[in-house]
Amino acid sequence: MIGCFSLARETFDIEFAKKKLVKTKKIIKNLNKNINFFDDLITDEKIGKRAIKHFKNIKCSKFIVLQSTFTDAKFISSFVKKFKKPIFFISLKEKRSGGRLRLNSLCGVNLGLHALIKNKFYSNFIIYANNDKSFCREILKFIKKNNNFTKNNYLKKINLKIINEKMIQYKKPKLGLVGVRPEGFDTCDFNYEELKSKFNAKIEKIKLQSLFNISSKVDKKTINLTKKNISKTLKNINQVNQKELNKSISLFHGLETIQQTKNIDAFAVRCWPEMFTEYGCASCGPMAMMNENKISSACEADVLGSLTCNILNQLNNKPALLVDIVDVDERDNTTVFWHCGLAPISMAEKNTPSATVHSNRRKPLLHNFALKSGDITIFRVSKSENKLKFIVMNGTVLKRKNSFSGTSGVISLGKNTHNKIKNLFLSGLEHHVGFTYGNVLEDIKSLGKQLRIPTYTI
Repeated sequence: MIGCFSLARETFDIEFAKKKLVKTKKIIKNLNKNINFFDDLITDEKIGKRAIKHFKNIKCSKFIVLQSTFTDAKFISSFVKKFKKPIFFISLKEKRSGGRLRLNSLCGVNLGLHALIKNKFYSNFIIYANNDKSFCREILKFIKKNNNFTKNNYLKKINLKIINEKMIQYKKPKLGLVGVRPEGFDTCDFNYEELKSKFNAKIEKIKLQSLFNISSKVDKKTINLTKKNISKTLKNINQVNQKELNKSISLFHGLETIQQTKNIDAFAVRCWPEMFTEYGCASCGPMAMMNENKISSACEADVLGSLTCNILNQLNNKPALLVDIVDVDERDNTTVFWHCGLAPISMAEKNTPSATVHSNRRKPLLHNFALKSGDITIFRVSKSENKLKFIVMNGTVLKRKNSFSGTSGVISLGKNTHNKIKNLFLSGLEHHVGFTYGNVLEDIKSLGKQLRIPTYTI
């Protein structure tokens, strides 16, 4: 018997997810009769406990996980610890509509795979897209074979011995950690002692309430002046809720004040839910403005993500951005880098940036535009497989329309982009990667050699 269950988060488009699931489940049912479905969407801990109880009474040899929307890794991690059976993830594809990212399913798979691989539990996945035959072939392969997934070398280790000796001027960074990472976001975990010994980095811990207190004291004159300045580059600034916009601008000045008083080089910020529920606005726009100033700001309190972007800032002296990988199109040979709306204005195509609200929480300020075309360096200070490493590669942002509301870019990684993304996920890469415009690949290799950190590419 094969078990099958669906994961979802209620802040995404649940009704759309349910419609996609109907077709997906039908295909799976037609492939094999010995599949036991837990029909309720697992959206919270209570339903999760019912699912575990359900499968305890059934002897399942393996499980298919329908990742219907983005979720954190809390449930899947606990599920695997209890059952210790092979897992196969199915990601539900959505159209690059230019509107809301309704599911963000692929990123959920990314998060889940990282958490499992970190604990030496290896899995596989497929993106259910346009090719029913390919999808069926992969599912049948999982159903019929003995799937005791094992570790594979999905990344290519770079021989740093052949890298030219080049002394990189590397400044030890002071990272501002605002709040704590969300529960279930193993991708945002870090080891403080390792940061100190390997990077000579310092961590300045800042309470969310401290940021709120400082931000709330920003005077109206300062807020209005900043609003006037950003209206020169952001369309539609007057069409969002002005009270919430003012709060968002005050957050920027709050971060700015903390940065200046504590000499912060980069931030890792707990950007939800309290920003919305307690302070009353989105932090994406303020963090975008910090990114523009080359004080990189990472979402979801991702400390290694903030370090990643700080290194890119140091090597390139240009803004860097931390993104999710949210879509892959095998036919188009592209992937999509996206985040809610925190890309700096300098990364936009000319005259395209506009102001918008968060697609799930409906509050400003967020930037909305397609990333400008050009060559980029993609990088992550990673703890995939629970081992510190650099992962680096080159890519190209193509001249395309905005794939989803917020800030996004259509990316080519050269030949076989689809397979390269799959290999990155199956290597345990975190759900955030950093990039900057230009080519600093060799400098990152040199820094890896200098700091004695294993360096990998695809």
